Amino acid sequence: MLTRLPDRAAALVFVAVVLLTSAATSRVAEGLVLALSPALTVLVMLLVITREGWTREGWRRLGLGRAGLRWWPAAVASTAGVSLVACALVVTLGWARLTGPTDDAAVVLVSLLVTGTLLALCEEVGWRGYLQPRLVTWLGRGRSFAVVGVVWVAWHLPYVLLTPWYHAAGDRWVVLPLFSASVLAFSALFGVLRERSGSTWPAVVGHVAHNAAFAWLASSVVTATDPVVADEYLAGDTGLFVLVGTTAAAVVVAGRGARGSR
Repeated sequence: MLTRLPDRAAALVFVAVVLLTSAATSRVAEGLVLALSPALTVLVMLLVITREGWTREGWRRLGLGRAGLRWWPAAVASTAGVSLVACALVVTLGWARLTGPTDDAAVVLVSLLVTGTLLALCEEVGWRGYLQPRLVTWLGRGRSFAVVGVVWVAWHLPYVLLTPWYHAAGDRWVVLPLFSASVLAFSALFGVLRERSGSTWPAVVGHVAHNAAFAWLASSVVTATDPVVADEYLAGDTGLFVLVGTTAAAVVVAGRGARGSR
């Protein structure tokens, strides 16, 4: 137990533990343990390794004690809004056609929001709640966003490369650069939301909105005529249109005012 671990050391230990867990559990329960691992690693850090979790201050730094409501509309617009625009573009260009909403579209959306909230919270409490504040004290604002993004990419890689469940379609030499660049863009966007609001919740809301929007549109509203091009290369989770839109959204959000007061 390292009760006085400095932020730099705590960040490095967190990264080592979460990446080792990712590599070891990518095939366990179709990646469920991996999905939960950022939050589980936070608990291990706070309750076992540094024991910060036995004080109120240790939990306060996670940014879960304030809602940051002022930034929720920006979080939704910059994620679900980007997915909607990307979907409209692939339909306009002929790579998909508008077919929905399907009869079960409402049920699908509710399911995506419920499960997505749990999974997004597990990720964001690790990346933006625990890791980012500790990196900021060491590396500063911009570099901390980039490093969190690199760690986020590395955390995904065992799931992408070793299993058939995530981004398995398409040419890996196209998909992986698009995926990595998009994750870095999301790290900048969510990092700014965390920094501006003083809360992790806007990043959680943005993460949920992105995941639910692209999945719901693809399953209930549009049908791709070429799924690889439409869902992997252009729109979908981390396609080119999503990358460009998210990058632009991060720039716009970063230009907004100082930290929210709620």
